[in-house]
Amino acid sequence: MNRSALAARTALATVLILASPVAFAQAAAAPAAAAPAASAASAPAFAVRAEVGAALNQAIDLFRTGKAAEAKATLEKAQATLQNLQPPEATVMHRVRGLIEMQLEQYAAAVQSLQAALAAGAQSAADALQCEEALARAQFSLKAYPAAAAAARKALAAGSKSVPVQAVLVRATYLQNDYAQTIRLLQEQQQRDGKLGQEDLRLLASAYGQSKDEANYVRLAEQLLREYGRQEYWPDLLSRVQRQDGWQPRWDIDVYRLRLRLAMMDEADDYLVLAELAAKAGLPAEAQTVLEAGFASGRLGKGAGAPQQERLRASVGKQAADDRQSLLAAATRPPSIGDARAAANTFNTGAALVSIGQFEPGLVLMKAALGGPLPDLAQARLEYGQALAAAGKASEAIAALQAVTEPPQLALLARLWALALTVPGKPAQKGG
Repeated sequence: MNRSALAARTALATVLILASPVAFAQAAAAPAAAAPAASAASAPAFAVRAEVGAALNQAIDLFRTGKAAEAKATLEKAQATLQNLQPPEATVMHRVRGLIEMQLEQYAAAVQSLQAALAAGAQSAADALQCEEALARAQFSLKAYPAAAAAARKALAAGSKSVPVQAVLVRATYLQNDYAQTIRLLQEQQQRDGKLGQEDLRLLASAYGQSKDEANYVRLAEQLLREYGRQEYWPDLLSRVQRQDGWQPRWDIDVYRLRLRLAMMDEADDYLVLAELAAKAGLPAEAQTVLEAGFASGRLGKGAGAPQQERLRASVGKQAADDRQSLLAAATRPPSIGDARAAANTFNTGAALVSIGQFEPGLVLMKAALGGPLPDLAQARLEYGQALAAAGKASEAIAALQAVTEPPQLALLARLWALALTVPGKPAQKGG
């Protein structure tokens, strides 16, 4: 049962509580007596004839026993055969039928019945409001979005507090490609309710994205990842990182490392690019780890490129083995950070030590280098956070990553790295 049908059952239940056999029996016995049609507090006093009451009661009894189709057929027969229905009788007939049709998911028929009930003009404001609410949901289910939005606006203006009707207005507006109005509606809803639920946040993020409001889209996508673990936002967020104005190619390695950690290396070239970037950075052990991950995934070692990939694997493996002894020796020397070149060498040596699993001496050198005149201090801080993560120091890593606030391009990537360490259900991989 979809949301519209469930709402129709709830609305019809209100009708059924008071449009009971007793009420109609009283109306039949004493034509001048009142027979409430929906709400004892709101319905105007009116009488229904015995035959009308009998048809309504029969339909209601059928509905209550799960026979909605038979209930509708009973009302159809009554409407076709009963003569001279008075406005109150016609109104309640149409309204009950419309709500039953909503339950049956016969939305086009429900629209006609509910519109007929409203056109009769013989129901209270509260009952008319109930019709408008149901009408908005029915029109939305028919994908008649302008009509759905109009009915929802009318119901809300009349005092509706219905959450489904508010949802109809927002979604019907969005589906008419009116993203600016969708944003306004959701912002008003957020101010009124204090916060938005997950689905409304997703819709707001999408509206920002469609409006080319990159900053707000990214902000909400990050929130959806952080608070709800919405993994589907990772590919889009990562693709936006390198499209930022002012992005520098030297930062690409940190994007690919994050993709590796998130198991988002979709092509053979992804592994080859990261391996090449690591090798150029003087990190053959990291390049070796990346290539091994590519072979383990089945994306490397197959097809026409397999021989070349095997040769690269062997070459990188030999270089990593050759570097290991010199790295272990370098770990025993005190760090030097007197000038930019010395600081960079110390940092890179520390990173290389981390890549071979020598976490503590590597982290010591990297941290020391952060106090020197590094040529790109922001990237170094980002990579120090990655090294802490590789060493299993998640809380320290997150703190280090969150401290990267400039430039904005790296600040976004650092936030995503921090999210990757905190989002539940994240596929984790070491070695990057």
